[in-house]
Amino acid sequence: MASPHSIDPQSIQAVIAKAKTLINTQLKAVLRLESLPVSGAKAVMQERIINLINHHVRSGNIADFNRLRDRVYDINQSSSGHYNHINSSATPPTSNMPTPSTRLTQPFGTGMPPTSYAQVKPNFRDSPFYSIMEPLTSMLECKVREATRDQLEAKINLRQDIVDRLVTDSSQKVMIYCASEPISPFSQVDINFPHQIEIRVNLDEVKANLRGLKGKPGSTRPADITPLLRKRSGYDNTLNVTYALTNKKFYIIVNLVKQHASESLVAKLKAGRSISKDQVIREMITRSQDGDIVTTSSIMSLKCPLSTLRIDTPCRSTICTHNQCFDALSFLQLQEQAPTWTCPVCNKVISFQALQVDQYVNEILKSTPRSVDQVIVELDGRWSAVAQKDIPNGTSGTRSSSEEDDDIVEIQEPRLAAIKDEALLTPSSMARTPPYSSREQSLSSAAPRSSSGKRSIGQVIDLTFSSDEEEPPPRGAKRQSTSNGPSRSQTSSMATMAHSLPRPNGFNFSLPRLEPAKPPEQLDYRFGDL
Repeated sequence: MASPHSIDPQSIQAVIAKAKTLINTQLKAVLRLESLPVSGAKAVMQERIINLINHHVRSGNIADFNRLRDRVYDINQSSSGHYNHINSSATPPTSNMPTPSTRLTQPFGTGMPPTSYAQVKPNFRDSPFYSIMEPLTSMLECKVREATRDQLEAKINLRQDIVDRLVTDSSQKVMIYCASEPISPFSQVDINFPHQIEIRVNLDEVKANLRGLKGKPGSTRPADITPLLRKRSGYDNTLNVTYALTNKKFYIIVNLVKQHASESLVAKLKAGRSISKDQVIREMITRSQDGDIVTTSSIMSLKCPLSTLRIDTPCRSTICTHNQCFDALSFLQLQEQAPTWTCPVCNKVISFQALQVDQYVNEILKSTPRSVDQVIVELDGRWSAVAQKDIPNGTSGTRSSSEEDDDIVEIQEPRLAAIKDEALLTPSSMARTPPYSSREQSLSSAAPRSSSGKRSIGQVIDLTFSSDEEEPPPRGAKRQSTSNGPSRSQTSSMATMAHSLPRPNGFNFSLPRLEPAKPPEQLDYRFGDL
């Protein structure tokens, strides 16, 4: 290890001066990366960083000094247009770190930021589907890029033993994990990729869902890149990451994992602890004795609420208070696709460790045929199958004969329809006003019609009557004249109608014949003697 005198004093003073210019957010970020407390005022946080710098100088730890120096300079740097080239392999990350002498000669703020921090190792949340075996690359740091984009590149060099495991064991996978700030060594983080990101392996795009479900943190799965790798020892597989529009740092790492199938997890549940039948009955009796809650017999479904099929392996979480179970295989297959880990019955947040097989429901499933979908559960734990009631004939969409008799069926007679169409097509100018006597007879013989649009029972058309007794077809509406006076044909028609009108009550009145040549305003109407 080099002595303290090998560090340039000007570099030490420059780092201390830079630390004094950082704002509170940047100071807290540096302290978190160094696993130091972030509480206190600004001067207190600056003093912690300066003391740490002096500690590295006094102890002669040049690597730690270089790491802290780069963090101070690059904590909020938004420079773009450069690539971070990282040659990574399955060896420990420190083997690819530059030598201390090389790092000290780099200008402050312009050198490649360290991406293989020993302290920045996200503790990813445990998943029953994946077990991390070992990392294959060092940690890639995606800096903040609020208005630009950036690119990272890494090399994945596989050892011969890893190649053999990937070829012979299909459960061995190479997957990309990603996490975002804040990162603490004392808490687990969910997999979270930048919203705008593109990943390519050997120039082939990774086709994977890197966003998960909307509004569901933790529902993102690691990206499987096993089919895109060249499985040869010593071959440098190229990993290119392009991201943009990020307001916080992200950390990407490639891990060798072992994948566990859902069927193997179901077998693990069956072999593990279970909820006994006596325990379920005791819980049911205890709830029934509660004076504040009135309980009666309930109906339990034997179908899974997820697959809507009959349950094969009934399971539920130990934190749930309901007796309704769901199928273990269907639930685990759904969580493998989108790990939300919520109970499908009560929507409580559960975990795989809390899942257990319900022996009470399992006994019901074994004692009933597969055609039974529901059972009635009593307060003391006794149960009975629900008998399927036969649906009476004629109740599914059919109508009784009494209902059919009450309905009115309007018969469309072709001849009547033709008469109606002919009446509608008749021009109003061709319609003649019938005599007064014929009109009176027509009004007296016409049957009153209902004001509503629905035809009543008494107005049903009787086809036994002859055609002579039918109602006359409706007359078309009269067209009003829009001219200033009657035309020549209209005046002639009016004169003819005046002589043909009857003389009621002995009155005799006549109109002289009008000359067609006279205009309408010069007509002289003279009445006879009354």
